[in-house]
Amino acid sequence: MSQATAIIGLSRKILFSSAALWLAACDSPEKHGLRQLSRAGIQPSGRALVQAVTDGEIQHMRWLLDVGVHTGQRDANGHTPLRIAIDQNNPAAAIMLLDASADPNASSPDKADMLGVAIDQGQTPVVEKLISCGANASGLMPSGEEILPWAIRNGRLSFVRSMLKSGADPHLTDRNGNPLLHIAINAGHQDLVKALIALGADPGAVDSEGRGTLALALKNRWFDILPTLAAAGADPNHSAPNGATLLEQAIADKDTQVIPILMRIGADPLRLPTTPDGVTPLEAAIASGHPPTLDAVLRPGEKLDGPEWQPALWLAYRQGNLPLARTLLSKGTRATNLGPDGISLTETATAFRKITWLKLLLDYGHDPGKSIYYASRSGDYLTAKFLLDCGVSPNLTLVPTLDTPLSIALRSGHHSLAALLLEKGANANLSLPEKQKPLHLALITGNHQAVRQLLAAGADPNEPISVPVSPGFLRHVRSKTMKWYLTRDRNITPLMIAADSGIIASARHLIAAGAKKNTHTRVNYSWPINFASNRSDVAMMRFLLGQDPKRVERHIVLSLTEQRARLYDGAGNELFSTRVSTGKRGYGTRTGQFVITDKHRHHSSTIYHSSMPYFQRLSCSDFGFHQGYVPGYPASHGCIRLPAESARKLFAMTEAGDSVTIQP
Repeated sequence: MSQATAIIGLSRKILFSSAALWLAACDSPEKHGLRQLSRAGIQPSGRALVQAVTDGEIQHMRWLLDVGVHTGQRDANGHTPLRIAIDQNNPAAAIMLLDASADPNASSPDKADMLGVAIDQGQTPVVEKLISCGANASGLMPSGEEILPWAIRNGRLSFVRSMLKSGADPHLTDRNGNPLLHIAINAGHQDLVKALIALGADPGAVDSEGRGTLALALKNRWFDILPTLAAAGADPNHSAPNGATLLEQAIADKDTQVIPILMRIGADPLRLPTTPDGVTPLEAAIASGHPPTLDAVLRPGEKLDGPEWQPALWLAYRQGNLPLARTLLSKGTRATNLGPDGISLTETATAFRKITWLKLLLDYGHDPGKSIYYASRSGDYLTAKFLLDCGVSPNLTLVPTLDTPLSIALRSGHHSLAALLLEKGANANLSLPEKQKPLHLALITGNHQAVRQLLAAGADPNEPISVPVSPGFLRHVRSKTMKWYLTRDRNITPLMIAADSGIIASARHLIAAGAKKNTHTRVNYSWPINFASNRSDVAMMRFLLGQDPKRVERHIVLSLTEQRARLYDGAGNELFSTRVSTGKRGYGTRTGQFVITDKHRHHSSTIYHSSMPYFQRLSCSDFGFHQGYVPGYPASHGCIRLPAESARKLFAMTEAGDSVTIQP
């Protein structure tokens, strides 16, 4: 074969291949479907579609739908392909038919709508598709019931949401005339009630018997949902078919659980009767003879200054009904009697932080009584300030405990309130029931604000703890060390308590007020700085030694491994370095954070009876820096030996209060 012949043959193959590709590209889904149906021997018709759906032949369905066969053909039972797919629980087929514009509302001999059948079978994807394609949400279930009421009655919340969001009427009723909300409440689906309200259902509607949603919710004892229904439009004063309101019925039943709930959502105790011989709810409560039902006892036009009206004012308070209370007070009612807890109404209002009620009562001349005590006990700063601004004394003393508002606030840890009481004139030197002074309790409870105010008010910064210390005071002591001292030593000063607490602000206030740092306890001879050193409180020790605990001017770092000490300035620059000899085996030098607490040019050990020149004690303990033999390895009994010249130089470069870090 010649080369020319070969080239011609190749060109023909390329041409034929391109033509085939072009023809394939021009092939439409309809032509493709016809070709595939022809090969499968299927006649493109509505009957063929019915058969394909019945047989579950998805591919055949796709070809038939591609060629545009009629989707409304019915089988022997009168069902369309879409209804057949739904009945067979075949969501893929149903969705394919809906995508091909199958009628979602086609009727069936059994009168059931396709949406109802899909919901009944729980076919969520099909339900969503039907709704999006315009399925009628007002249709019927297979049982013959309306779809939306059925879904609500059976708790199908997701379907209900979908139908309402797609335009279903939230004001529909069932065949008996019951609104959707009533159906949900009767069926016990509390979760659906709020959802229906959010989607537009009317809580103010009534059912076929004339009952409102509040009445049905009360029947179910759904007290927590009543405010929601009322806020959304349910009428708390709606009359039932028998003519009684919910409040009137509750009063008749002496239901003391329901009455205050109805009052809170707007039930009117002064509602006029609907019949000539009727009474108001208040009058009905009086007639009941049952004290707990007397939600309000107000007879219009009468002067209400008799003792029989005192319970009405208490009742108004318990109901939170300020307008009623104001009316009672304006007509002369005064609550001079004590409540069930043995305290007055003003004291009760204070104890429960009802400052609006307290102001109202004081405006009408009620005695504040021990209100400042109850405000202090609960730490209610705002109420206490209101009382003090009204002229109430901060020095109320309770009998027989001799407690005061200040001692109560300090004992309870209400720091700001204690400061307020002192600002308003509380006696800073009045002894507490625990036989100590307020300053001692403020220090023990860590209230540095009160410490400052007590000192400013004249508290003695050097008055020691009184002994013996009462168990009541010891209960407030958190530090085991301080508790030990309080039960075994004497002359424990405020500065010692502050040093043990670690609260520098308290110590600063004391020293500024003249607290003595050189006073010691009688038995153990412990100074304030010893209490800080017992806690390894570097900051407190430095402060007591006159240094700023937040500012480091010099710092010594000692390495046990290197047997070397280095002195740095506040910026971290090395100022001095020296060889050292630390504790040998069995006498190892302790590691950690320390403070140079005292320095002695000439010092003799009381333990080893040997001279230790240039001694610098660390954290009030039994070891420190001093001049000694430095062999190049650990050789001491725990102290830190330095060569003579280094000991002299380091002694000159440091001050008491400088910090020391000893690391491995």
